[in-house]
Amino acid sequence: MGDRSREKNRQNQNRVYFSARLHGEIRDLCALHWPEETCGLLIASKAVPDRIQRVVVARNVADEPQKTFEIDPQTLIDTHRTVRETGEEIVGCFHSHPNGNALPSNTDRDRADEHAFLWLIVATNHTGALASGMYRIIHQKMIDADSGENIRYFQRCKLIEQDI
Repeated sequence: MGDRSREKNRQNQNRVYFSARLHGEIRDLCALHWPEETCGLLIASKAVPDRIQRVVVARNVADEPQKTFEIDPQTLIDTHRTVRETGEEIVGCFHSHPNGNALPSNTDRDRADEHAFLWLIVATNHTGALASGMYRIIHQKMIDADSGENIRYFQRCKLIEQDI
């Protein structure tokens, strides 16, 4: 693969598509549940994993839902079963940051386990949804000298709203 092809492929991996309607519904849901964190799953077809087709809203079962989120395990199980049957896949999750920003927190970084998994983060406050950021987890093939763990980080993705 030539340099130009590699660069185009890298740029395409940084793009995530979904409808303005769906994005708006997620933002509205996150604003509605302020001051608690709201969460759910992002679903795409296996054929086009960078195009979010639908979301599955999950109950936040975290002990402190105003500070963190934990997707209801039963929702995860049920959604995994459904996507296996429909030719879809869970490509990411969404959650809100009440009174925060649309950037991954330290807690988000600690939980970022699955390579290439998408995280949509919606910043909210008492007035509504303020901003959204889409990120892809990237695992490096390098080991951190202090912790002995693989280095991982969030790569910002361009969120492209278009009718699907």
